[in-house]
Amino acid sequence: MGHWAKIISTTALFASFTFAQTYDLPIVFIDTKQKCLDKSVTEKIPATMKVLDGKTNNVADSAKGTRYDIGIKVRGQSSALFPKPGYGVEVRDEKGEGMDVSLFGLPPGDDWVFHGPYVDKSMMRNALAHWLFRQAGHYSPRSRHFDLYINGVYRGVYVLLEKIKRGKYRVNVSKLKETDVAGDSVTGGYIWAFDKTGTNTGGAGSGPIEKEGFNTSDGLNVILHYPKKENIQKAQEEYLKKYLNDLEGLFKNGKNGSGYENYVDMTSALDYVLHEEITNNADSYWCSFFLHKPKDSKGGKVTLGPAWDFNLAMSNGSQPENGGGQGGQGGMWGFGGGGNGFGSSGVTGWQIENSQKSGNGGMWGMGSSLKAPNWLLGMWKDSHYQSELKKRWAELRSGVWHTKTMDAYLDSMKIYLKNAADRNFKRWPNLGKASGQNDTDPEPMKYCNSQSGGFGMAMGGYNADTWDGEFEHLRKKMKERMAWMDQQLGFTEPANPIVTEPVIHDPDWQNDEKNKTDPPPMNVGLDDFSRLSPTNFFTVNGDYLEIQTSLGGTFALIDLNGTVLFKTRINKGLTTLRIPSKAMNRHWIATLNGKMLSK
Repeated sequence: MGHWAKIISTTALFASFTFAQTYDLPIVFIDTKQKCLDKSVTEKIPATMKVLDGKTNNVADSAKGTRYDIGIKVRGQSSALFPKPGYGVEVRDEKGEGMDVSLFGLPPGDDWVFHGPYVDKSMMRNALAHWLFRQAGHYSPRSRHFDLYINGVYRGVYVLLEKIKRGKYRVNVSKLKETDVAGDSVTGGYIWAFDKTGTNTGGAGSGPIEKEGFNTSDGLNVILHYPKKENIQKAQEEYLKKYLNDLEGLFKNGKNGSGYENYVDMTSALDYVLHEEITNNADSYWCSFFLHKPKDSKGGKVTLGPAWDFNLAMSNGSQPENGGGQGGQGGMWGFGGGGNGFGSSGVTGWQIENSQKSGNGGMWGMGSSLKAPNWLLGMWKDSHYQSELKKRWAELRSGVWHTKTMDAYLDSMKIYLKNAADRNFKRWPNLGKASGQNDTDPEPMKYCNSQSGGFGMAMGGYNADTWDGEFEHLRKKMKERMAWMDQQLGFTEPANPIVTEPVIHDPDWQNDEKNKTDPPPMNVGLDDFSRLSPTNFFTVNGDYLEIQTSLGGTFALIDLNGTVLFKTRINKGLTTLRIPSKAMNRHWIATLNGKMLSK
């Protein structure tokens, strides 16, 4: 809550300033040295970036910003055709190599995503989606809104996102060396996506899969993100391929999938699916689907996530609210209720049950390589998985995904972004109208001969003619979706949330050198877990709880009505407790110092 309060107080304090001069968001200034920066530029071009990140920031002070050398290019596939596209940015040292820096107080990295919310007129879908996944106790890219100038021309409000990469502060799997080709060392860590080809090489659906990864036995595209295709050793690729093929094999030739929990991390498989469903993500399961696998000695199972790509989520259909198409399944090209374009404006129907995602027709006309994994569809149909799904939904909705918890976050962001939204929609007057690919840019990019214009697919909703209306439409549709899922999963939301925040491991990256000398507890390396708090979690082992914490404090079990079933003080390190009789065979949430502790 402290962050939200800071946002609110800071914004209120400076609301009286004229926003044409003083901005209440950070400002980034890019200079491409008179080179064109449009979708035709496929390799990052050298440029400079200056960052102003004070309590308030004045455009006239651009020379005072922190200066970085960068490489930059338009990113995305279908979204690269928007007049306000996203950009991939690499911060570079004097030799042109990637250099880790902290931007807007986030943990250091060299690769960053500048997401340009264009068809998402709330400007909040990606930020809200990643916040929700972190609320469930998992890493998801952190976000910060900012104002962007390129070559002196205002480009609108953008969202800084951490790029999905391996590292202590992002996807925490072990580093793979060239010599890691046998035994435990070859079993992790890997990061990949089920996605369109062209993800790493540019252009949706372009190029053979062999340039970026491989196909599984079911024909899924595995796009390798770590190690990349050019760096992965043959034995490493063969190991991952066999592991995924073995998982697929559990559901082939009449087999019922028995043993899938030995291959798939169940907590992530529940939370990721619930997250894709609560966000009603049209792209879910068949593209932008990231997964990772730690070494066997660190858990070793396929772990779903981090979450990614929510332009077309949260009922951001391509027709207005009253324009029909309120049907259910989402999907692409208007499948299942989206109207005449991408996404869905409805709030009912399971995305995972969309027939288009099970290989019956494929996506983008690309055949069967783009579909939901058969093993995930098989798990969804399993009675044990469904039972666990309902229990987990109740835990999340009783607390960190409670309607009032989401409202508090959205309220804070609405106040924070109000002035920025005014600036953005003066720059991009696309409220109340269809928006999408090849729309005309009112203030075209400098140094480029060709400009946007011509036929392009409308993508995303036009549900209101004000930003406030778009923001409230997002809130309304999220609540309608949650209510529908409550009904389907047999859950009734309590009047008030039991717990509003998860236990979060805040990386102390400023003191990282010191931290390297401290032995991690229980031989748990900080670079080996996907939890948001990798040194604070619990496991259930029969009738016992095993609690690992680097914090210590008050541990409690609270039932879904808010009744405290058990409370005790625990020290740092490992604590083993017999589940108290009051909590035995009851549904409860584990908390540490008043915050949800993840499994």
